[in-house]
Amino acid sequence: MNQNEYQMLIYWSDEDQAYIVEIPELPGCMADGKTRQEALANAETIMQEWIEVARDLGRPIPVAQGRLLTISEAAERLGLSVAMVRRYCAAGKLPAQKIGRDWAIRQRDVEHFAATPRRSGRPTLRYTTQPQAALHIADK
Repeated sequence: MNQNEYQMLIYWSDEDQAYIVEIPELPGCMADGKTRQEALANAETIMQEWIEVARDLGRPIPVAQGRLLTISEAAERLGLSVAMVRRYCAAGKLPAQKIGRDWAIRQRDVEHFAATPRRSGRPTLRYTTQPQAALHIADK
């Protein structure tokens, strides 16, 4: 497996005062660095070691799943607001991974979600009128 196929997400962490790199397809595979370049170089090493350890332990090595989209990219593709896409992710209706403070969504999941028919708005209430029995009002 070519490790260049895995997508790496890089972001700044105020808490760690460092750049963090996550490889979402490899659970727990993360690295950090004082600069972006250092963090990426460390991530390449950690990713290679992660794969080697998985092989040594006889564990499956996940297949790279393709490009990850940001919430705003997914919202634009779906024609929805960013808030609505976040709600779909949080509710589990749109498969996504929590990365840092936001969500990362696989492009294929966005394409599948876009192709799936969804109800929009609130459910329609249907009222049926039943023929009413004639009311007999007794005259006093």
